[in-house]
Amino acid sequence: MGTQLRISREDGSLPCEVCGFPTMHVARVVADDGTILGRTLICTTCQRGGHRPDAGAETEAPPDEVPAG
Repeated sequence: MGTQLRISREDGSLPCEVCGFPTMHVARVVADDGTILGRTLICTTCQRGGHRPDAGAETEAPPDEVPAG
């Protein structure tokens, strides 16, 4: 099934910086076996969240390995 994002209905929400709606939630990142891997912010209106990098962020990031010169 893969990793899941779970949002608790009992927790509050915050205004989103992008869309302005009060739909920014703290979501738990949960593995198949139920282990909580971490937390991230996700907007349920505009789908903005920490798990989706911007398209330009990948090209600007340095490579993982630099060849020895």
